[in-house]
Amino acid sequence: MTAETSVLVLDHDAETRALIGESSKKLGWKTAATDSGLEAVDMLEGGGIGIFIVDLDAPGPDSMELVRRALRDYPGLDAVLMGTAATMAKATEAVRLGISNYLIRPFGAAEVKRLLAHLAEKHPVSESTPARPPEVERALGAMVGDSQPMQKIREDVLRAAVKRMPVMVLGESGTGKELAAHAIHDCGPWRNEPFVVVDCASISHSLMESELFGHVRGSFTSASQSRSGLLTEAGRGTIFFDEIGELPVEHQAKLLRAIQEHEIRRVGANETVPFDARVVAATNVDVKEAMRNGKFRQDLYFRLKVFSIHMPPLRDRKSDILALVHHFLARYGADEGVTDFSPQFMNQLMQYNWPGNVRELENTVQAAVAKTRGLRLEVDDLPSTFQYCSGRQSGSLDSARLQDLERKAILEGLRMTGGDRVKAAKMLGIGKTTIYRKIKEYHLEDEGVE
Repeated sequence: MTAETSVLVLDHDAETRALIGESSKKLGWKTAATDSGLEAVDMLEGGGIGIFIVDLDAPGPDSMELVRRALRDYPGLDAVLMGTAATMAKATEAVRLGISNYLIRPFGAAEVKRLLAHLAEKHPVSESTPARPPEVERALGAMVGDSQPMQKIREDVLRAAVKRMPVMVLGESGTGKELAAHAIHDCGPWRNEPFVVVDCASISHSLMESELFGHVRGSFTSASQSRSGLLTEAGRGTIFFDEIGELPVEHQAKLLRAIQEHEIRRVGANETVPFDARVVAATNVDVKEAMRNGKFRQDLYFRLKVFSIHMPPLRDRKSDILALVHHFLARYGADEGVTDFSPQFMNQLMQYNWPGNVRELENTVQAAVAKTRGLRLEVDDLPSTFQYCSGRQSGSLDSARLQDLERKAILEGLRMTGGDRVKAAKMLGIGKTTIYRKIKEYHLEDEGVE
């Protein structure tokens, strides 16, 4: 158990909660306690719980069912059951789930101490922050930019990744909503499960129900074979509804039921099948306006918006343009030997309002690389839209300012990675040869970077 992991105690007895809490704190663990099953669900969804100690006789939702769902939704969670000998004898579900940790009433401090000491062998306390898996680092690194808005996005992605609740990603077209959805999936414990994309804007309305929920053979004229549907294909992974604002109203009620009941019914079928995927939905439309116009169900909107992430437009994070240009230049310019750009080129990019956001910037860099005849990008390599920008509008960068910004960004990247040039280059979205050249050009060896 890391310093970020906690023990959650669900028990109707205040003395028992206090006893377990004190014993847990002595081991260096954070402890949360409640006598409400509903509140325990909220705490679990908040993330970070490593050990769940449950009173089987607690009032409210069925405690055994709560444990079953917790073990299903939070891989690595350890469950401890509490109850009388008679209660434990009836807990046959616990045997099937493989639970082997029990506290049988009446018990005292010695029994609690022995049990927690046993769990401590599996969950040692660590004061240092554990290293993130490489998949998580790659997912976060793909979200280029170090502005305040992007730092918040990364924090929100990490918070959403460890939860099974639905996530709504909002933002203008081209801001990277699908990139955020991929990051949520790749940063979570279910990253090895499927990631399924539903492009609501491109699927024919007449085929939408079959595409989403599947159908049985003979359920309609062209149904020569049974099909599982995209929701089922997502398994326990993530299903991403891109542009969910385009989902026909007649199918929204069925999707809402699938999310709430964790089951779906294929077209023409009598029985239901489980639906366990985490739902991430994105849209660039004004959902509130769509609800007022009767084009989007209010109940579905609030069910999806349990956790929301807003992707900022590029015009609100122009300080990220430099890193993004380096990132796209490394992707599209490496094979052509194009690894740099002039200050005037960057000036024009900084003046532009970017209605198409990051997607438009990527297309612009790719087009400039294809057009240029040199080894660095110049103003003449930009589309005609940029040619008519005046030279010194608000937001433009002169050569000295551009170099100073670039120098500080590289120096900060090197400091954050302990001087590791390769890691710093990845973090900044530039190539290895570029960072070596820039270190020499800016004399960063004199700043203690070796």
